[in-house]
Amino acid sequence: MRKILLMMLPLFFIGTIVWAQNRPLTGTVKNSENGAAIVGASVVIKGTTKGTVTNNDGKFTLDVPTKGNNNVLVISSVGFTSTEIKLTNQTTISATLTSDSKQLEDAVVIGYGSVKKKDLTGAVGTVSAKEITRGNPSNATQALQGQVPGVLVTKLSNKPGQLWSIAIRGENTITANPNADGATNLTLVSSNPQNMNTEPLVVIDGVVGGKLQDISPADIQTIDILKDASSTAIYGSRGANGVVIITSKRGSTGKPRVTVDFYSGRKTPDHLPPMQDAQQFYKSSLTDAALNGAVVSETMFNVNELAIINGGRTTDLVGAMTQPGINLGANIAVSGGTNGTNYRFSGGYIQEDGMQAHTTYKKYNLNAAVDSKITKYLKVGFTLYANYSANPTGSFEALRTAYRERPTSVIYYKDLVDPVIGKDDITGSVNGYAVRMGRNTAMNPVLEASSLANYTWTRTVASQMGSAYGELNLVKGLVFKTTISASNQHAKQDEYRGTYSKSVNLGLTRGSVEDDYITAYTFDNQLTYNLEKGKSKLNVTGLQSAFKTTTEMNVGSVTNLPFNSFWYNMQSAGSYSIGSSFNQRSLSSYMGRINYTFNDKYLFTFTGRSDGASQLAEGKKWAFFPSGAFAWRLGDENFVKDLNVFSDLKLRVSFGQVGNSVVSPYQTSATLAGTNYSFGQNAGIGLAPGNLPNQQLGWERSEELNLGLNVGFFNNRVTAAIEVYNRTTKDLIMRQALPTTSGFGTIIANVGRVSNKGVEMLLNTTNITTKNLMWTTSLNFTKNVNRLEELPNGAKYGWSGGTNPENALAVGHPLKSFLYFQAAGIWQLGDSAEAKRYGQVPGQVRIVDQNNDGKISAGVIGQDDRVIVGSQLPNYTLGMTNRVSYKNLDVAVMMYYRNGTMFKNGFMSSYISDAGGGARLNLNYWTRNNPSNEIWGMGIPGSNFRDAIFYQDASFLRISDVTFGYTLPKAKTDKMGIDKMRFYLQLINPAYFTKYLGGDPEYNGAAYQDDVPSSTVTFGFNLGF
Repeated sequence: MRKILLMMLPLFFIGTIVWAQNRPLTGTVKNSENGAAIVGASVVIKGTTKGTVTNNDGKFTLDVPTKGNNNVLVISSVGFTSTEIKLTNQTTISATLTSDSKQLEDAVVIGYGSVKKKDLTGAVGTVSAKEITRGNPSNATQALQGQVPGVLVTKLSNKPGQLWSIAIRGENTITANPNADGATNLTLVSSNPQNMNTEPLVVIDGVVGGKLQDISPADIQTIDILKDASSTAIYGSRGANGVVIITSKRGSTGKPRVTVDFYSGRKTPDHLPPMQDAQQFYKSSLTDAALNGAVVSETMFNVNELAIINGGRTTDLVGAMTQPGINLGANIAVSGGTNGTNYRFSGGYIQEDGMQAHTTYKKYNLNAAVDSKITKYLKVGFTLYANYSANPTGSFEALRTAYRERPTSVIYYKDLVDPVIGKDDITGSVNGYAVRMGRNTAMNPVLEASSLANYTWTRTVASQMGSAYGELNLVKGLVFKTTISASNQHAKQDEYRGTYSKSVNLGLTRGSVEDDYITAYTFDNQLTYNLEKGKSKLNVTGLQSAFKTTTEMNVGSVTNLPFNSFWYNMQSAGSYSIGSSFNQRSLSSYMGRINYTFNDKYLFTFTGRSDGASQLAEGKKWAFFPSGAFAWRLGDENFVKDLNVFSDLKLRVSFGQVGNSVVSPYQTSATLAGTNYSFGQNAGIGLAPGNLPNQQLGWERSEELNLGLNVGFFNNRVTAAIEVYNRTTKDLIMRQALPTTSGFGTIIANVGRVSNKGVEMLLNTTNITTKNLMWTTSLNFTKNVNRLEELPNGAKYGWSGGTNPENALAVGHPLKSFLYFQAAGIWQLGDSAEAKRYGQVPGQVRIVDQNNDGKISAGVIGQDDRVIVGSQLPNYTLGMTNRVSYKNLDVAVMMYYRNGTMFKNGFMSSYISDAGGGARLNLNYWTRNNPSNEIWGMGIPGSNFRDAIFYQDASFLRISDVTFGYTLPKAKTDKMGIDKMRFYLQLINPAYFTKYLGGDPEYNGAAYQDDVPSSTVTFGFNLGF
């Protein structure tokens, strides 16, 4: 025993000496956002392997060297930015880590990676979570309107749940592409997919080709929009129209955190076009028409109508079939993390009612995201989304009928003076309604809209998408990441038209069912290498990607259903028809990108991507798209610092190429079509070539030069980002005419060229900042000049479809231009002699004689009197948001202005009847006593091409939303045991200003398959605990 003790004694002294060289250090690690303890955080002495992790209370104990002041403690955790603390003589420390999501405000996602804003070389716009949810949109696309320069967002209708189109830096192609990512969208009317030429690629947490409506706005952390070719080149042909990258909210280490976002509002019809009442209609139809020389008689009104007119009453059919609705949204999320695994789960519900009965949009969504650091070298994670929406509507026709029919119509059978004269006696009272409204006219729209048994159309969409990744640190600086993402969307569209619908009109009832499917997957393998040495920083990314998508449609329709079985008993119908379609395409890609920074001042980016598209011709499938960018942080140069003018100054220049394969999968192959032929004396049905394939069909190619400037003044209280760009797209894929000897009218070919040149500006200012008061303004401006540069065979004019004015193509003019006659107001009494030369009289629409030949005619384009009168593309747009906060109060106002868009006014062309016709807008009509220059006179004979006056400037200024908020003081929320509580009151679409006559100037609605405009008052709250 003594020998053993003597042998252990030296070990005891050695241990004592070692212990004397170390000392215990205790500390806590918390979340800087909410003060929650971070469990499992790594605490390591820099440059060593010595460390520990925090316990369930976020606390740790670690032996650190007693001597030396060069020791540094590195504290890190998954989902947070690491921090370093220099050790001196502390015995305890308290550290906070900032969530990676908070760092997103200073970072920009650029596709397969991210960079700090100061290191950005391309043109990228960012929208934060606060701006995305500001207006409580049902669709995240809506939140982008007026927020990002260069991005034009336009609603497609006033129906609840409908989509918004996106165009980034103008129109780049002529051919509508039903196969482009985001173009065919099953939440639209799926039997007629909305072919959006300019829809950008959408990437949601790595799910390439996602849909913006498939993610709840409350789940989004940031939206980054890649605009120039050098930025979008990383996605090759899929990014030809720009890229929208969505980063969702993620969990962070700490105790579970719950957030609840809720709003509820009353939505009411508003900003409706003015229609004549019964007395105004009578006056313009009789008194004014007679004054203008027309032979008219009171017999154009029957006894039912005269009872309304003489009784001082009027019939508001639109008012009778519209009503207030509910705007409602709720989202609950739970997030947190421990032991290297972070999570976030959320569920939401959105309801947006229409202004017509039986019209609504309801959406349910679930989201799950998990990130886990399995080992020091391996990290895995996944994101899943599931959505279900139901969009039942009543009649497509009823609202249009309500606008068309006279204000002297009789809605209810009991109010008829004489049911025989209007043939209402044939059907009698139907649920109290007069079927023919006392006039023997169209189906009573109020009756049609009153029951789904008369007309119902419904669409349900179930969609799922998700991605999973594995990330492996191979060696220092080298990371391999593999990701698989997939999406599936199924839309079911059902329609039933009953006896009392306008289309059936007491005839044979109809029903239909349609099922549409879109499935897609993307498989990415990515290798990233980072190296920092001296003043140099290098980031290299390599990618291999495979994409495949399939679309399928099955439809069946029937006529003469024996009873109101909707679409559930179609086999009992008298006749039926069926149809189906299927197509599939794939894309294979290889990409490389190099980011190099020298001295934190000189930044270079080089990208190259090679894409192979299955739908193009053999030998033409593959193309290479290069790009390069350079940025110079001038603000860090001493000669600029010495000026004491700029707090930030950066110059950027980039050039890149992208491609577009806007063609259906089988256009380069011959197809068969059904044809009729004679077999002896009998008719037969056979097959014949359906098209002439083009074996040389290749890519559309765009080249873009972008110049950018970032500048800041007054310690960045004033910042601006300015972009100037020039993009040319050549080898446009469009139809080219063929000689008749070929047996075909056209062939799809690479012909034509279009350009987009523009300037964008984003200005952010902090106008006032004190202890209690802050006022900030964000202003963005976009001007894009679109121009068709070349057409096939040197032609100056062409058509993108039929020969309607809106399908015109004119070299030297924008796409979506109108080729028609130019109206110059109304012929006045003093112009009688000149009007007579053209066979016209005062009160008719005056058309400009462009070629001065003394007549108005349509002959050879360019030689006759037709000219380009305008374009649907705007001259410029402006968006402005002002935010004011005083202590715990906040106010935000968002305004949007669009200038120069022209439409053929849908309301004017549909709802201005001549004397004796249907209803009409209440406009300033010409009479001999009222020489208006706005619209022709009632009773004046209709002139040729008078619809030229319908082409109107649709510029408008809209106050999009106004929000008043109050946040409970922290002292109160601490007592309540919650992190945050904010209440707000919001006005949505409270006002807009326009000279456009009639319907909504944003999209030129005409009431068919549409709803009336509205405004909404909403109350909501945001709760976190």
